Amino acid sequence: MPHLTKSSTWAALRNPAFRNLWLTSLLSGTCVAAHDTAATWLMNRLTASPLLISLMSTVAALPFLLLTLPAGAVADVLDRKKLLCVMNFWLAVSAAGLAILGFLHLLNPPLILAAVFSIGIGFAFNASVWGAIVPEIVPDEDLPSAATLSGPRPNTT
Repeated sequence: MPHLTKSSTWAALRNPAFRNLWLTSLLSGTCVAAHDTAATWLMNRLTASPLLISLMSTVAALPFLLLTLPAGAVADVLDRKKLLCVMNFWLAVSAAGLAILGFLHLLNPPLILAAVFSIGIGFAFNASVWGAIVPEIVPDEDLPSAATLSGPRPNTT
């Protein structure tokens, strides 16, 4: 691990709670990239419709457009740690449902779009909670490091 000075970019990783959340987020972002690729590839295999393929990006972005502000308000009212757990459970169930339907060869374009939208809902809430919880778990002197390491939150498609 790089040298962790007080002003280091990596300083926030000294905090075990932040480090665990950050590593989990890194893994989640990698899985989202794989999901995006697989969902778009599958949609392309199921249909040659440019409309349905372009809707992948729309249904992925729509939850962020519609839910980011309400999700932020919910994150301010509810227990953020519980909400983060619930949203990660939501994401896992959505991804597992998509995987099971794929395994059973039951996927079709509307189901893929619904799954991408569902995962987008999870990430819209997850991003809002993440932004609110980091200052709670990281000391003030490590906030610049945490903000740098957090960067933009993962998005779908």
